[in-house]
Amino acid sequence: MDRNVYIKKVIMKTTNTFLFLVIFLIGLISSCEQAKDEVVVIANNDYLLMSTLFQQNAAEKRALSYQAYNIAKLMLNNELRMGRLTKKLAIVVDIDETVLDNSPFEAKSILENTDYPTYWNHWCELANAVPLAGSVELLLYAESKGVDVFYITNRKIALMDATLNNLKDKGFPFADKEHILMRTDESNKEPRRKIVESNHHIVLLMGDNLGDFLHDFDDKSIEERFALTDSLRNEFGHRFIMLPNPMYGSWVNELFDNNLKLSKEKKIEIFKKKLISF
Repeated sequence: MDRNVYIKKVIMKTTNTFLFLVIFLIGLISSCEQAKDEVVVIANNDYLLMSTLFQQNAAEKRALSYQAYNIAKLMLNNELRMGRLTKKLAIVVDIDETVLDNSPFEAKSILENTDYPTYWNHWCELANAVPLAGSVELLLYAESKGVDVFYITNRKIALMDATLNNLKDKGFPFADKEHILMRTDESNKEPRRKIVESNHHIVLLMGDNLGDFLHDFDDKSIEERFALTDSLRNEFGHRFIMLPNPMYGSWVNELFDNNLKLSKEKKIEIFKKKLISF
C-alpha cells in the first residue's frame, strides 16, 4: 500500500475516533445536566431541629419559664396588695407552650417528616404533656389567694376531655369545663376573654403568642406586629407575660403572609430570604 494513502487512512480513522469521542462526551454531559435538572429535592422538617432541641434540652428555656412565672407572681401580689377592685380577680393562660410542653409532637413531626394536623390529636389524646417550669406552682398560688384561673386555648372542642385529663393529672387547678374555653368556630380569643371579663377582672394574661393578649395582633404583617408591640411595651412584664416558643405560631405564618397552602419547599425558600445577614 502506498505510504501516503496509508497515512491518510490513519489520519481519517483517528479523526473519526476523536469526533466520536467528542460527540459521546457532549451527549454524556448533556444527559448529566438533564438528570441534574430533573432531581427533585424533597424538603423535610430539619429546619425545626434547633428550635425543638432548645425547647427540650436548653436550661435557658427552663430559666425563661421560671422567669415568666416569677414575674407573674410579683404582678399578682401587687394587685392583691392594692385590693381596690370589686370584681373577682382572674388569671388567663393559654395552654400549649404556656402551661403544657408539646415539643414531643414537634419531635415526631421531624422524625416522621409530617406536618400539623398529622399526629396532633393522637398526641393530645395521650394526655401526658408535661407542665412548663413554674406553671403549676403559680396557678396553685393564685388559687390559694382566691384568684380564678381560666385556660383559653385554640385546641378544638373535640379535645376537651383529653385536655382536662392532662391538666388534672399534672396538678393544675381549675381543671374543669367551666374554666377551660376551647376553640369552637374561630381562633380569635377575644370573645372568650370577654366571657371571663363579664364577671372577673383579668390581672394577668399569659401566652406564647401575641394573640393570647389582644386580637389586634392577629392577621397582621410583621411590621404591624412590631409597631403594636412597641406601643404596648409597658404591658409586657406587667399585665402581659410572654413565654418563649420558637417552634411555631403566628410569627411563623406571617413570614409567608399566612398562605398555609404553600409547599414546604417554597416556605423554606421564603424563610431563607427573610434572614438578615451582613
